[in-house]
Amino acid sequence: MTASTFIGTDIVSVKRIALLLKEHDDRFKVKSFSINEIEYCDGKANPSIHYAGRFAAKEAIKKCFLSSDLTEKLGLNKIEIISSENGAPVVSAVGDYEYADLIVSISHESDYAIAVAMLVV
Repeated sequence: MTASTFIGTDIVSVKRIALLLKEHDDRFKVKSFSINEIEYCDGKANPSIHYAGRFAAKEAIKKCFLSSDLTEKLGLNKIEIISSENGAPVVSAVGDYEYADLIVSISHESDYAIAVAMLVV
């Protein structure tokens, strides 16, 4: 059987995420992020930009999974992105789905965060 590859991308306004954090802090965090992600982002000097990057990555990953027909829906809280020792984002979990590989890249600047994901099944 040959492998299939799916790509997803997403861009997020850092201001939009900052507003969600201000208005719905714990509710937004628990609905969208794991405990590990919350600890990581809250430990940064500018948490909003890191939440925005993780949020964009989760949306990009979600697009990969929806395109692959592995699922018809995927909650953001089922996706966990941690940092490797060198700081690169690593997808540690996506629910109970089986796949060959999943790679994500996140970039951000003051106004926007963008992410690209590649899923191999």
